[in-house]
Amino acid sequence: MIGDATIFLRPSIQHRLGVVLRFVDAFTGRPIDAPLDVRTIALPSLPPPPARPPNLPWRAVRSEGDSSYRFIASDGETLPSGAVEILVDDPRGAYVNFEPLTISLPRPLVAHPPAPDRSDFLVERKLWPTRLAALGPSETAVIGRVVSSGALTDVAALKIRLGVAPLALDVYTYTNGAGEFVVRLPGLKGKVVGTFVTATTALDIEMLEPPAYTSSVIPTAPPFPFTVTLGQVTAMEIQVP
Repeated sequence: MIGDATIFLRPSIQHRLGVVLRFVDAFTGRPIDAPLDVRTIALPSLPPPPARPPNLPWRAVRSEGDSSYRFIASDGETLPSGAVEILVDDPRGAYVNFEPLTISLPRPLVAHPPAPDRSDFLVERKLWPTRLAALGPSETAVIGRVVSSGALTDVAALKIRLGVAPLALDVYTYTNGAGEFVVRLPGLKGKVVGTFVTATTALDIEMLEPPAYTSSVIPTAPPFPFTVTLGQVTAMEIQVP
């Protein structure tokens, strides 16, 4: 007699990992801990049914442990194959993604083929701080604004390199629609050697126009190199033609 018998059902859900994204500050390289909205609103073409793509928008799942974001296909969903454009927004407005982000799926297994490795799935991406980012109390940084006298009709999307000459090609930011930008300079700190105190440094600048970023914009004021105090945030208005 089976009347008193109990049947235990253990449903299971399978997850398939597409890609893992980690976002870091463009200047410090530190992971961004605050929650971000990471998603795609379009997928490449899929095979015909019974293939079932993830629902749109397909949002990445945030991992509290390492501030990463995982795109996962679950419960019979089919991972898309092809180029996927990723959108990233910071609800606080402290960080912004200035450059398009496209990921190819499936990820190539190049670390230890044919077995997948963590590095096969992990993609690290820079985001740029805005005026709302929390800057450290003794941090050297510049909060700038580009103002045109009229010849430069649009001060948005200018590419800005600002730092001690020679300027590094891979350290830069962009202006927003109001011509504002933020540059963090984590490597510049005050020094005391014996009785000699280094409290200031001179910064140079390069500004390039979109979309090709090959034409320079020469500031008319202030004069560069421009001296800033180390360990402080400097507000700077840059005038251009």
